[in-house]
Amino acid sequence: MPRKAHLEPYLSSAQLKQHYQHCREPVESRRWHLLWLVSQNWQIKAAAAAVGLNYDYAKDIRDLA
Repeated sequence: MPRKAHLEPYLSSAQLKQHYQHCREPVESRRWHLLWLVSQNWQIKAAAAAVGLNYDYAKDIRDLA
């Protein structure tokens, strides 16, 4: 079973969603979308597929968050 992703609580799930919804830059929006989905207990692999990102790239984004 894949390891569950952990996000530090710098931003709430609602704040992550707000960043995702209001971002005008498509690439940045997808990154916020990924983080929001992970905050909703999605696995990184599923969240990456949902937003159209490569799994390894998605793990790197999560690690930076």
